[in-house]
Amino acid sequence: MKIVGVQGYEVVVPVRPGAVDSADWTVSAQAKPWSEWPIVLVELRFSDGLTGLGEVGRGRSLKEIEADLRALVGYEPRGLDLSALPRGRPQPSGLGLEKHMPDPTWVTTSPIAGAVEMALLDGAGKRLGCRAVDLLGGAVRQRVTVDYWCGRQTPSDLAKTVEQAARRGFTGLKMKARLGDPTLEQVKVVKATGGAEFGLTIDPMHQWHCPAYVLPLLRALEPYARSLKLEDPVPKEHPSQWLRLQQASVIPLVWHARGSADMVRALEGRCADGFNCSGGIQEFLQQAQLCAFLGLPCWQGSSLELGVAQAARLHAAAASPACVWPSDLQGALVREHTLTTWSWPYENGSLPLPDGLGLGVELDRQALRHFARAEADFR
Repeated sequence: MKIVGVQGYEVVVPVRPGAVDSADWTVSAQAKPWSEWPIVLVELRFSDGLTGLGEVGRGRSLKEIEADLRALVGYEPRGLDLSALPRGRPQPSGLGLEKHMPDPTWVTTSPIAGAVEMALLDGAGKRLGCRAVDLLGGAVRQRVTVDYWCGRQTPSDLAKTVEQAARRGFTGLKMKARLGDPTLEQVKVVKATGGAEFGLTIDPMHQWHCPAYVLPLLRALEPYARSLKLEDPVPKEHPSQWLRLQQASVIPLVWHARGSADMVRALEGRCADGFNCSGGIQEFLQQAQLCAFLGLPCWQGSSLELGVAQAARLHAAAASPACVWPSDLQGALVREHTLTTWSWPYENGSLPLPDGLGLGVELDRQALRHFARAEADFR
């Protein structure tokens, strides 16, 4: 079985109006919003007539990854070897705990590695007559919990977002924050609108870098600690600040692990109560397995991707025992289209696994034509 052709589609899919930031809190007009970054969808054609779908992380144009896609034509996948791609494996960090972890099975730093991983998984499931989750060790759950999502929103806008989330059956929300935002007022609005048990994850993306600001805020948030989490409140370069926050508050601190080496730093520093695990499918599974071994909870991270990558992450989350916190699988809620034909049936704050083989989703060709900026076929 060989890869006999590769189809690439560069797309830009906008976000839904009001789904991200309040109008007064948007990023400077000089900065290109992440929602306008291109995403490349990949369709591998195999010699047995089957196909596999993958999705490259946002920010790469089709032209930038053309050489990597072209290198796949004629390649015969064997196991998890991606030696056809023109890049070597990343160097290990040398951190102590990482030395005892298995070597990465994906031996390339190519930007398309994650997309190829998804496409091979999709094709293998179709070939073997099973779902992707069955190839990842089997489903430990048939539905994956998901929180609603928004960017930085004013308290009045946030109340409308929580109302919408609760109306659709969600029991929690993840929101972005920055130093100086009216966080306490926002939390009070969320609780007043969604109820005392409505969950809230605040993600300042490391920007609460002033302890004199953060410590009084944590004390003010203590009454809501039961249903509150903080993700990446302060810079990762200062684990001592994380430890200080742990000592000062019972609010769980969540470390966004952007790769296994990043996760190891938090584990060695003993400064996180749980993890947002991300990276490719294999890398996520490795991180989640380590969480399970250590008895720590995690969730499946995302970059608000389109439907192909979100389906792959959904399967991975369903296969991971430690993935018990609501995952970041909100692309179908935030973007105008997932470019897949599956309906994304959120219900009671969760998503079921698709019924189809492989990833269980197919491209919506009509929507693809509408949002495509470029297309290439390598054979």
